[in-house]
Amino acid sequence: MNTDPAKRLQLKSGLEKIADLVRAQSWREDGAGLPPTQRALLISLARSPQGLRAGEVAASLGVSAASLSDSVRGVEARGWLQRAPDPADARASRLTLTAEGAALAAKLDGPESGLAQLVATLPDADADALLRAMQLLIREAQARGLLSGLRTCLGCEFFQPFASGDPATPHFCAFVGAPFGDAALRTDCAEQQPQRDADALAAAVLRFRDGAA
Repeated sequence: MNTDPAKRLQLKSGLEKIADLVRAQSWREDGAGLPPTQRALLISLARSPQGLRAGEVAASLGVSAASLSDSVRGVEARGWLQRAPDPADARASRLTLTAEGAALAAKLDGPESGLAQLVATLPDADADALLRAMQLLIREAQARGLLSGLRTCLGCEFFQPFASGDPATPHFCAFVGAPFGDAALRTDCAEQQPQRDADALAAAVLRFRDGAA
């Protein structure tokens, strides 16, 4: 049970300050003066080379369809994005990056971009703890309908938290058939399959949060 509201208030304040920093950084970092949503759109499409529907991108970024539509038009006008018919639905289209857009996205999502300089200073133990907390925060945002589309370990049917019996690599991924540790937790895994069983998902979240074997 949460018994220290002052602590939660400090966490809230700190996370919001970091969010402000990320937005400010996105404007000045790339040299193109990109608004944050356009930057996030490019990165999202770069991570899904098969293309995404606009609705899928909006859900993963937690923005409205109208807001995303404006961003899509802005990116498309600069020659970084293209539309193609969706093979699964002739009435829909999929968004993909042009070669120029892919090159820019690679720069924006590179190992030295964004908050890389900040997280690089974290000791491994702190980085692992932050990765665990991110899984829980993203899952809570998804449960509240604030966010969808992010392909996290915790929301995956293959993820078995604290199932290996090895403290060094406590989790197990049924997709690759191997145990792994907190350092390998993913917030956007291309092989993720959403856990559709609500009871299984709730049990996994509880086990992950409590660290129960």
